[in-house]
Amino acid sequence: MTRDPYTLRDALASALDALPAAERFPDPSDADLARRLAERLRRDLLPRLGSADAPLLLVAIAGPNNVGKSTLFNALVGASLSPARPEGGLTKQCLAAAHPETWTGALKDFLTRRYDTVPVASGESAPVDQPGPSGRLYLVLAEDVPRGLLVMDTPDFDSVYRENRERAEALLVTVDVLVFVVSRQTYQNAALVDFLRAAVGHGRPYLLVYNEASREEVARGHLDKLASDVGHPPLARYLAPHQPEVEAGLRPLATVPLDGKPALGSLLGEAEHARELKARALEASLADARAEMGAVALAAGRAASEPERLRQRLRHELEGVGAAAALKAVPADVLIDAFRDELDARSQFHKWVRLPFRGLATALTYVSRKVRQSFTGPEPEGAETPTRTVDATLTDGVRRLVDAFAPEVAAWRGDPATRALLAEAFGPVTLTKLEEPLGFEALHAHAADRATLYAYCRDLVAAELQGGMREELLQAMTTLVYSVPSGAAAVVTVATGGFGHDAVVWAGTLLSTPLMERFVDLLGAQVRARVTRKWADAHGATLARALEARFFSGVLGHLDGLAEAWHHTATRLEATRAELA
Repeated sequence: MTRDPYTLRDALASALDALPAAERFPDPSDADLARRLAERLRRDLLPRLGSADAPLLLVAIAGPNNVGKSTLFNALVGASLSPARPEGGLTKQCLAAAHPETWTGALKDFLTRRYDTVPVASGESAPVDQPGPSGRLYLVLAEDVPRGLLVMDTPDFDSVYRENRERAEALLVTVDVLVFVVSRQTYQNAALVDFLRAAVGHGRPYLLVYNEASREEVARGHLDKLASDVGHPPLARYLAPHQPEVEAGLRPLATVPLDGKPALGSLLGEAEHARELKARALEASLADARAEMGAVALAAGRAASEPERLRQRLRHELEGVGAAAALKAVPADVLIDAFRDELDARSQFHKWVRLPFRGLATALTYVSRKVRQSFTGPEPEGAETPTRTVDATLTDGVRRLVDAFAPEVAAWRGDPATRALLAEAFGPVTLTKLEEPLGFEALHAHAADRATLYAYCRDLVAAELQGGMREELLQAMTTLVYSVPSGAAAVVTVATGGFGHDAVVWAGTLLSTPLMERFVDLLGAQVRARVTRKWADAHGATLARALEARFFSGVLGHLDGLAEAWHHTATRLEATRAELA
């Protein structure tokens, strides 16, 4: 299928931008996969697709420890450039060799976009036996290397040093052809098979070199077994017979092609083969990237699950604390007002009869409260009130929540920044804040929550009133409750100048309110319970948001951002993966 390279490049660049740093993945295997994908995108596919691909065939020699990689490298480039000694394991960084023309013009730009390229001056040795960063390439320019060819000697993938493997993998995802060296001692090693299968992926061209072969038929059998384990055959196979002079450093390594293939130097060094090899390498790298994107997208989804779970649990617990506190002060007057107003709306006659008495009862209740306060004085400091009860319930709930979430800090396997925020939110910092006043005074008479409850009550009462004799009886009884007690209270207030109002306040409040509540109960046994639950949900949510802002805004904002970032990564990778299909 023909693909527009510029459209592909934009999609791949977007996927790379969405990839977080590999160390942020909680699972080490997911981190390795993400690191491999990032290296493939940054060092291989984006440079390939950024402009017309440079006419430079990139070849990497890889294999296990002490199998002769450096010896083969020196033979291909025609000079002893890489340390090749019997003890093996000396190459810790990548050494490359190319013709001097490679370090000029477009070819030089091509290399510097892919690698941290460090030229090695003539006559000097590259410090490849010293550790260094992934993606660094020490480049030796040699006239004997064919034009259009760059050969790399990579670190041992099975070294005891994990960094060696990471450096090798970072380079192998970028090359056009992999030359893999094995011997009779290593060809069936499980780690070798896994490494080679991952390196050649979905069809990347690779060659097999069997070093120190004593008998051709044995070497063929071993190579057949290795190719079968890898899953697809090599482009060509070569034997390097046991040569004591090579081991002693007296002559370069010689290879013999099998199956009628060209000599190793001709296959890699002649331009007629390079175009096909590079095209196959690009298709294979795109297929590898597609598979890796799918796997990393799944890993990102798994990484999002933990902050997602934590933020959902914390908000759920806060809603529970808020609901428990809201139940300590349910405004029963809202239900009574909704009941009265719905009755008024359904009968204009009773409404106009009750209207003056309702106003009178309200005024008398206000006068009674002021008169009572003139004798009793202000409310004593520290007295138990609904507001203080609500605050105490909130404080106790947050304290229990902090204790319940403390194990989450120890269980966190993600990034250290999130662990630090969790430790702050569910530790002494929050417990110290709980010693201070909450400052929620304005929330206890939350007008929006009362309005929501009132509208709910009106709808509920309207649905329960069925008309007929029962509704007419409720209308008449409500009118009686208002008119008789309010009229009596008015007479006493006028006659005594207000001081006798306490003697008959039962008429306006102690009698009328309980009676009205009983009338409401006549609508159905569940009405009051449903109203209470509605208040707990609505006002509890308001209190929960206030608690979040007061104590947990930092950690919840961070968890929100973390979960959304992981979801964005998964979505972006899946979208790019679909474009590569």
